[in-house]
Amino acid sequence: MIRTLAAFIFACVAVVYLQSIAPAKTADTKLLQHAQLAGDSIDPNLRLNRRQRGEVVMLADNRRMKDSYVNYQLDRYYANEKSYIYYWRDSLKNFATATAQGVDYKHYFVNSYLVGIHPFNVENKWLPLYVLSKRKAYQLDDEQYGVADMWQNSAQAYQLPRGDCEDHAIALADWLISEGIDARVVVGKYKDGGHAWVVANQNEQMYILEATDKRAGKSWNHYPLASLSQHYYPQYMFNREYFWENTSTPMTKDYLGEHWKKRSKYNNSTSSNSD
Repeated sequence: MIRTLAAFIFACVAVVYLQSIAPAKTADTKLLQHAQLAGDSIDPNLRLNRRQRGEVVMLADNRRMKDSYVNYQLDRYYANEKSYIYYWRDSLKNFATATAQGVDYKHYFVNSYLVGIHPFNVENKWLPLYVLSKRKAYQLDDEQYGVADMWQNSAQAYQLPRGDCEDHAIALADWLISEGIDARVVVGKYKDGGHAWVVANQNEQMYILEATDKRAGKSWNHYPLASLSQHYYPQYMFNREYFWENTSTPMTKDYLGEHWKKRSKYNNSTSSNSD
């Protein structure tokens, strides 16, 4: 009799638990279906790498650099080593901008990879991180493309099912920017390896956001404050317009201090009807 009663109680508890998680699973399913429809409706022109053509203005000396110059130099001197991120100096020898190889095997300024996606409006600003963590799987570039490094722009990153850390970070930062949040992609190291992540200013607090973490929660309280972060070593960061260099210790946890020097401004030179 005791065993029968215990089994009955366990069954009742299990039913209550399953009933409690069912609405959450249903809500998640609907959310991801909505995210898929939003991805299908993104302007296909945004996936075209040629729409990323542009130039940067070095703020130290107003010198201009076009991506056509970058590709000429790389084709001439580093034709077999293009699948890496390259950092370019201004006349004062500061690292003032960076370029990376797109899926068309050409280099573009890192800012240009934020093409301005806004899949759908969100009331809760943590939602882009949650959506991306659920719909995009992590895969290294050498496994997916057979090269060391190949960047997806934010439209590509949102729609393609797999990508590495910078692909996740680019899609997340761009969406958050469209939601009015001061978000930036950070490039540096996590522990001993190269990494890219997002920092976001929300309610006057800086958060580190990792879309590659598939345990993403549903509140800003689930995410670490940058001031309390461990093992992150930021070197550079960028948004759609500007590129910053960290001139302090790489162990800094301050992403807004004066040690972050704004080095260049990116200008897109294409229009919607560009070839």
